Amino acid sequence: MHPVSERLRDARERSGLSQADLARAAMMHPSYVSHLERGIRGPGPAALERLASALGITVTYLEQGERSPAYQASEAAVVRARQLVRSGRPGAAAAELAAVDLDALDVDQAGRVLLAHAEALDRVGELEEAGRLLADAARRFTEGHRPLRAAQAAARLVMALTEAGELTEAVRTGEHHLAALEGVAGGTEQLLRLESTLVWAYVARGDITYALVRGKDLLARALREGSARAVSAVHWNLAFVEDAHGNGEAALGHLRSALAVVGGEEGENDVPLLRLDLAQLLIEVTPPRPREALAELDAARLALEISESQVDLARAATVRSRAQLMLGQTRAALTSGLKAVELIGPGERRDGAAAHEALGDALLVSGERAAALKAYREAAARLASMPAGRPAAAGWRRIADRLRAAGDSTDAVVEAYGRALAALGARTTLRLPTAR
Repeated sequence: MHPVSERLRDARERSGLSQADLARAAMMHPSYVSHLERGIRGPGPAALERLASALGITVTYLEQGERSPAYQASEAAVVRARQLVRSGRPGAAAAELAAVDLDALDVDQAGRVLLAHAEALDRVGELEEAGRLLADAARRFTEGHRPLRAAQAAARLVMALTEAGELTEAVRTGEHHLAALEGVAGGTEQLLRLESTLVWAYVARGDITYALVRGKDLLARALREGSARAVSAVHWNLAFVEDAHGNGEAALGHLRSALAVVGGEEGENDVPLLRLDLAQLLIEVTPPRPREALAELDAARLALEISESQVDLARAATVRSRAQLMLGQTRAALTSGLKAVELIGPGERRDGAAAHEALGDALLVSGERAAALKAYREAAARLASMPAGRPAAAGWRRIADRLRAAGDSTDAVVEAYGRALAALGARTTLRLPTAR
């Protein structure tokens, strides 16, 4: 067989194209494509160019596949970047991936690099640039006839836009990709996940009732058409919708259903994160259930440690500190709070604020008011770079309450309350008190 034959057939099948589809896209006779794939004939330079263009890959990849220097260099960069992210150095990971020549790669490997690069940028808080890379990945996957991967990239893009506070754009982008991919990926786990992420964007925008109705309709469709993982993903997102709607018990029910659907296998990637979300919700419902929260954290501990994600481990330590404080375990809560702050390190704004807030609570209960105030001020500094929206508003409200409890200045407390209102887009006549 000609060395190109197997790679050509594999690339065509990954694109979801028939031989006739590829022949039309490359302006060739179907029998010629058949002969190429069977190794009866070998393509010339012009044919290689047309085939590569139709498949969204490079001529180099068709000729050399994964042995090409560009492919091997990009794969090494991805591996190194993942190691850097796990060790708490996402900035270095982003720099590693920025040097990769995407134009020398096929659509699958270029998308893989873009997704890893976006993840690293997200970890350092560069959400706008991460969104740009995710949009590029979604475009490449769509044009390269990879609808399932396009849906995955689009879901991450919607989440990045939501976290960046670009809520209307998040909704518009999600609806656009949903409509574009419905005909080729309808009913798949990836498309159901995309729509469920879109539902959360509606929640963040304040359309909570609409999100709840649409989320329940989505769950009914997932139960009819989707895989177990798809049903679990929809339950997972519906938990946040119900929580935003003030239905804490319903939110807990969805998270438990999500866990039950995936079987509770601790080796499953989603399971430890589900348990972590469940633990956090258990300490936020009324009345809180800190013992149950600690049990969920204990069940997720090993899998989280194996994942080596500093952010997830810091979040687990934060929730553990809050649960321990509720149980009167002040010394243990202080230890967990210190661990959370150490793990989160500098530069992580979203989880960093929560970690410093939990540490401040433990310090305040321990009678260390000055140290607590310092922790709360650090939490406020992390919140200052968060985009506007419900999460930022809730964070500012909590910090304002804590600054007041710790005895901070009236100006600082009033400013924090004002930021909470501003994060929701509310106009206020609240002004800082004049100095006397």
